[in-house]
Amino acid sequence: MVRRNRTEIEHEGAIYHIIIKGIEGTDIFSDNVDRNKFLKLLEEMSNSFKVHIFFYTLMGTHSHLLLKTDEANLSQVMQFLNSSYAHWFNYRHIRKGHLFQDRYKSYLVLNPRYLFSIASYISLNPVEAGLVNSPEEYKWGSFRYLTPTPPHNIPGWLKIEEFLKLCDTPKAKEYFVNFVKENMHKKSVEKSLNELAQVKNKFPKNIDTILEKINTHLGDIKTNRNLRNLLIYLLVKEGCGIKELSNSLRLTRQSIFRISKKIESNVTTDPNYSFWLNTIKDCVLS
Repeated sequence: MVRRNRTEIEHEGAIYHIIIKGIEGTDIFSDNVDRNKFLKLLEEMSNSFKVHIFFYTLMGTHSHLLLKTDEANLSQVMQFLNSSYAHWFNYRHIRKGHLFQDRYKSYLVLNPRYLFSIASYISLNPVEAGLVNSPEEYKWGSFRYLTPTPPHNIPGWLKIEEFLKLCDTPKAKEYFVNFVKENMHKKSVEKSLNELAQVKNKFPKNIDTILEKINTHLGDIKTNRNLRNLLIYLLVKEGCGIKELSNSLRLTRQSIFRISKKIESNVTTDPNYSFWLNTIKDCVLS
């Protein structure tokens, strides 16, 4: 099987959910010395590669990260983290061979709904595993820094406040904490993530239905690039999957991401964009 080129999902300003797993279920953290070393490498990674780390959870056989890259350098970032830690781990524990299972998994996060969901998922991992009763009790996860009385000052490299601003929710900190607490015993973490990732609005699920409405009432997106780009931005904000959009519009994932980020920047400076977005939304929902 040919491996997919990692550069396909690297973008400036992109946000990713990263999962790192030990090979064949190997524990990648034997003790707190290992965990502290990994956190130290996260700090170094953040400073050296312009990475904004929003959330983390260090488990036994794996770890989760939620981060943003200022540059299109995710593969370089993860090569530094994985190789640095694996080399240190092998030396300390007098072992040889691979520590991690193949390559890390990375999932591109394109809208506030999914960003919020992923942070919840990462926070609830220790609870789901039965390690603690509540996520703030877990020493090796970043959720504890959201409590009214955190254990100590938030590390400078952990950008929780930036994450809360990106959530696009009033009183984001309070809302997020309450959401996690209310849902931590209701269902499995995996099921919660799948449910939260679904779009809970009136938008038609079928993109072809949406395109038909747009073409009938507003124009042909094949010839009107501005209309197409505005629609892409709106669908991404509403939680439509980038893969589905890429297939339906016959654009690369890089193009979908680039268009979405460009329109997002223009919306904040030009009121006409908001007007047209509302017009498109009314057309889709009619």
